[in-house]
Amino acid sequence: MADATSTVDTAVPTYSNKSSKKALVAVIAVVAVVLVAVLAANLLGLVHIGASSSAGSQASGGKTSPDTTVVSSALWSGNDTSPYVDQDGTECGNTPSNYGQSAPTVSDSDYDYFYSESEGGLCRAKKGSSQVDVILPTSKLGSADLHSSLYLNKDGDTLFFVESYYRYSSFSSSSFAICSVGADGSGFTTLLEIPSTDKSTGSYSYISGLYLYDHTLYYVVQSLAGESRYSEYTYDVYTMDEDGSNQQKRCSIQLVGYAEFFVTKDKVYYTYNKPDVDNPGGSSRSSVFSQNLDGSDQQEVYVSSLSEIADGPLVQDGNVYVMESTSSNYSSDSSGASRLQLTRIDASDNSPSVLWTGETLSYHDYYQLSAIADDNVYLIESSDGRLLSLVGVPLVGGDSKALSVDFAGVGPSLSNASDCLVLYGSNTAWSAGAEVTRIGFDGTVFREVVG
Repeated sequence: MADATSTVDTAVPTYSNKSSKKALVAVIAVVAVVLVAVLAANLLGLVHIGASSSAGSQASGGKTSPDTTVVSSALWSGNDTSPYVDQDGTECGNTPSNYGQSAPTVSDSDYDYFYSESEGGLCRAKKGSSQVDVILPTSKLGSADLHSSLYLNKDGDTLFFVESYYRYSSFSSSSFAICSVGADGSGFTTLLEIPSTDKSTGSYSYISGLYLYDHTLYYVVQSLAGESRYSEYTYDVYTMDEDGSNQQKRCSIQLVGYAEFFVTKDKVYYTYNKPDVDNPGGSSRSSVFSQNLDGSDQQEVYVSSLSEIADGPLVQDGNVYVMESTSSNYSSDSSGASRLQLTRIDASDNSPSVLWTGETLSYHDYYQLSAIADDNVYLIESSDGRLLSLVGVPLVGGDSKALSVDFAGVGPSLSNASDCLVLYGSNTAWSAGAEVTRIGFDGTVFREVVG
């Protein structure tokens, strides 16, 4: 941990609340590289490329009322379900496990919500129907050449999400914003917007996570100075109220090199593959760390025995899940194979257990830690960005199950929708359209939507 420090700063962040658009700082062309890298990290299925469209019909209909048949404790106090009913009776959507795929979809008892550039914005599809309605046209999000909506959450009748913007001009500019909109498309608000480049420091910033616990938004602002593997990264964790007020920085973590974060309402977890200065492209140590949200009690809770922690962490019910690999960044060795293992770490005593082992046969193949649902950890097996199967690994041990699903979307991602799984992907490698399929835990396809 010689390279990492943790500090606490409760001062209100300098980013301004916004309900109207402000001019963004002009940035040099390298910003495009940074933004594309950020989006690429969320897989091709989450990248929406093409001219913004204002097409799409405004969805009509009343507000969604809570489904009183859904019984669950408040999020993070027990088994997480999505949607769930909070202690005050408010129906909420999304679970922490969905953040393995940056939460490109969110579901409630009536609808699935997702973004489709070709449809014209943020959409919803009723559970029993393939009809797609645009509730938030792209034109309302602002004029930009590239949009991406990630980290969807739902609290009652309101959706919360992160919107990234990229604009082509003589001085390229990009920014990231936390937005909210009613589930029926009303009341769109930009709660917070930050430029991706700080000219005063030469650093690049973006929002790399948005969580919703107990009607409070938690978000991570990631900044880096430079573009190399050995750049200094700063991860600032903030909270704010759902109307954008009461912004507070909860903790700040500095590292040399990239880390993957997961935030709960009390703790921060992250995986860190420490760059090996003597072996460019490799890692000298791959670990899982945790600390309290106030910056105290920082611990290295797990050290990988393999080359790299390639995916995760996912955190649920006091356990941390990571995917480990014998090859750095899932790149294959000379034989074209990588050995993988899914590991669970009990956060109460840091004891690890291996739930699943597998291998890839070429650098085109990939297993991604995706979602936790129905007492299983689900992995996405893909090749060249195309789905091969969904693999369910029982939390209590035992044989894994493979679900063969006919899904044409590129860059598939998976979310827990409580009563089933929601599979999301792009139409083609560079399409801005979306494919959304509801799948039962036995592999039954309930509904397919192509937008």
